[in-house]
Amino acid sequence: MKIIIYILMLMSVIDCKSQIIENGNPQYSQEIESQIKRITENLKVRDQFGNTYKNATLEERLAYYKIPGISIAVIDNGEIKWARGFGYKDVSIKEPVTQNTLFQAASISKVLTAIAFIKLKEKNEIDLDADVSLYLKSWKISSNNGWQPKVTLRQLLSHTAGMTVSGFGGYSIQDSIPTTVQILNGEYPANSLPVKVNIFPGTRARYSGGGFIVAQLILEDIFKLPFYSVMDSLVLFPLHLKTSTFDQPKSESKHQLNATGYVLDYQPINGGFDIHPEMAAAGLWTNPLDLAKIIREIQKGIQGKSDFISSKSANEMLTQQNTDATGIGLGFWFYQNARGDSLLFTHAGGNDGFQSLFFGYKNLGKGVVVMINSSNDYELMYELIRSVALEYNWPDRFISENKKFVINDESLNAYTGKYIFDKDFEIIIKKDSSKLYLEMQSQPPVYLIAESDDNFYCEQLNIKVTFNKSDNIINSLEIQQDGAGNIVAKRIKND
Repeated sequence: MKIIIYILMLMSVIDCKSQIIENGNPQYSQEIESQIKRITENLKVRDQFGNTYKNATLEERLAYYKIPGISIAVIDNGEIKWARGFGYKDVSIKEPVTQNTLFQAASISKVLTAIAFIKLKEKNEIDLDADVSLYLKSWKISSNNGWQPKVTLRQLLSHTAGMTVSGFGGYSIQDSIPTTVQILNGEYPANSLPVKVNIFPGTRARYSGGGFIVAQLILEDIFKLPFYSVMDSLVLFPLHLKTSTFDQPKSESKHQLNATGYVLDYQPINGGFDIHPEMAAAGLWTNPLDLAKIIREIQKGIQGKSDFISSKSANEMLTQQNTDATGIGLGFWFYQNARGDSLLFTHAGGNDGFQSLFFGYKNLGKGVVVMINSSNDYELMYELIRSVALEYNWPDRFISENKKFVINDESLNAYTGKYIFDKDFEIIIKKDSSKLYLEMQSQPPVYLIAESDDNFYCEQLNIKVTFNKSDNIINSLEIQQDGAGNIVAKRIKND
């Protein structure tokens, strides 16, 4: 096995030169260029209260968020339609982002880690349901006061192992870099806490990058090679992802492709990027084109048309592994409660200076990947994805625009009156000129718009108001503010 890995590594190094030379944005057919133009000139921008949307250009939104560059790849009708970079990968020298520019994928690294293990399972070289102590040689999961937890790889890859440490901060190029065992133990020079089990494994989902570092060590212990070398052989080389790498830091040839990471006001990270020895959880350098190839391979696997992954394995990765409401597969997450043909798998990632997000439909041959070289805001990526979803007729549009519902003038009287919250905190509901208003303490009244019989929203604030009934009589109201922090007020008087 180790000999094969070394051969594949050598072939990968030799083979990657041609793609690095082709380091530009290609031109597509007139039809596709028109699609790109419509998408990038009609981003769907949500207002500050989340009630309405307006159009804006990608150029305008990059400037608004102070994000230097962005890269996109789109899948439609079962093929990668296009990939293109916009803006700058380095502001100081005005070097543009291209389809080959490398970004830190951060937590999307976990998807590829899960794929590596599913490939080993296909070869019967690993059991996802066995106690991981069978595979760990250089480190063991610690006991808790004499109680020794048993953890499986399936639990590690689905965030259900009960393990601690959500994420990792990375290291500057001047820092000493810890080994995988030092990270797990929380020992110097590691800058994170020890990874351990502190709730019952298999009982609930809780995001844990720490669990993926345990998975990283399993591969290192099995193959007695660095994690990035194993990933080259199991995932990156077989999928012909010649520019992507888990190496920390990257080789010089690939280093020339990377974007500089930026934080607020176009401030570059010291050295251009952080180093992430927590490779399985956050160490991947890649681009949207390569990630789109992975999404497409999973979709082909579901159809039984992939030479890389079997239909059984692809379906297993997209099967919910946890028992609670949040949908998590092996490495993948699921968007909302979608199932069947409309199942939409996803993952996001964020390291200092970089953010990324992808979506792919299990059975519809559609998807998108977006990456930016900034920590500023995820919302730009959603603005772009909304535009892609509309252009390519996705079932999900990522738009939660409120609908207006007509309630006749006489029926509005049923909601009016005085409501009391927290003993003496008054909320007044009143009607004026066939409109319903909410007045709270000494604040000016706000206009309430119905979206159903008993549910209202406000265009002036990010609030939802629900009127509660008993025996068809309204006796209280509930105000949800900015998605949380509910106020429940009891009705005490009719006007």
